Amino acid sequence: MYIVTVSVIGYQHPEYGNCYTGDYNRILTTIDPQGNVTYQCLPYISGSSVSEGGGSLVLLNQEFNSILSQGYKLVYASPTNNIDEVQDHRGTWFFTVP
Repeated sequence: MYIVTVSVIGYQHPEYGNCYTGDYNRILTTIDPQGNVTYQCLPYISGSSVSEGGGSLVLLNQEFNSILSQGYKLVYASPTNNIDEVQDHRGTWFFTVP
């Protein structure tokens, strides 16, 4: 199973020094089936939100496509998740092999 989350980056996060540049920063965290964790910074910059061009959404889409290309299927998305607001809110997605 893959678990993908978008969340606020707190000051105790291991990537805080690399990713935090302001109050609107988010972090994309991916946990693969072996338990390896990877992080991608989703900085808030002009053009990064969906309404301003979707730069951060591109990174999320690339991560989803990478997982889906391996044969995994999306089986659950957090009920409060709204893809149009992923820049400002949290989201969690679970992918498993069918």
